[in-house]
Amino acid sequence: MKELMQIGWTWYPSVVVGFSIWTVCYCLAIGPLRRHFSWGEAPRLIQQMAFHGGTLIGLLALVSPLDRLGDEYLFSAHMVQHLLLMFFTSPLWLAGMPGWLVDQILTKLPQILAGKITALPVAFFSFVGVMWLWHIPAFFNLAQSDEGIHIFEHLTFIGGALIGWWPIAGPSSTILSKPSAPLRMIYIFFVTMACTGLAALITFSTSPLYAFYRQAPRILGLSPLEDQHLGGLLMWLPSHMILLLALGITFLIWFQRDKNHPADKLASNPRFRSESR
Repeated sequence: MKELMQIGWTWYPSVVVGFSIWTVCYCLAIGPLRRHFSWGEAPRLIQQMAFHGGTLIGLLALVSPLDRLGDEYLFSAHMVQHLLLMFFTSPLWLAGMPGWLVDQILTKLPQILAGKITALPVAFFSFVGVMWLWHIPAFFNLAQSDEGIHIFEHLTFIGGALIGWWPIAGPSSTILSKPSAPLRMIYIFFVTMACTGLAALITFSTSPLYAFYRQAPRILGLSPLEDQHLGGLLMWLPSHMILLLALGITFLIWFQRDKNHPADKLASNPRFRSESR
């Protein structure tokens, strides 16, 4: 408990500067640059709030006491940090970006490459692959023992999650086409199952998987195995709640759109077209 009271904020220059530059670029893009180049309409207030909310959550995950708590003491705290980066920061950033801003960013890349990056199979393996890779004990312990690799781990979490969330939360873009609502729901289902598999392995393990936390000072009265089980549950339940929420929103949007445009559905029916002639 004494160690817990001494844990403070860690204002890493790389994190503070990186998030500051990211925020300034966003504000310049949706403000002066958008008006000067006539890129499009200003994003809605709720979009801007989503983007800045994602930035704030990411900053809290990386510089608040949670960072040191996860790096030095508790596996469960480390899992909360990963959860915040992959299931809050990344989708909120995507929700806060207007489609025209995505187009401006992607015009700097070959369009074929841009399309392949966000294709469903690539998005799935980017998201799930990053999550599974860094929770393999050898890679997890390597990241914990080297600060440079640890920073790279966090960058891949954010990057993989941005690609993985694109089919679900990405804005409408003239360059990138999004999959249909039924495909998005199937995609969310498979992502959920992949998260379930990893969380179950961690939660139901009968021995500690990560040597780093077996040797860490014990606080809050948790043994290494209890801490690991708590971390698995924290990975399991909140992530599933978020994915199920995304599934429900996707279904409601699809249902509402189908309900509001019955004529389009009827007109696309070959029998209707033949009878109308």
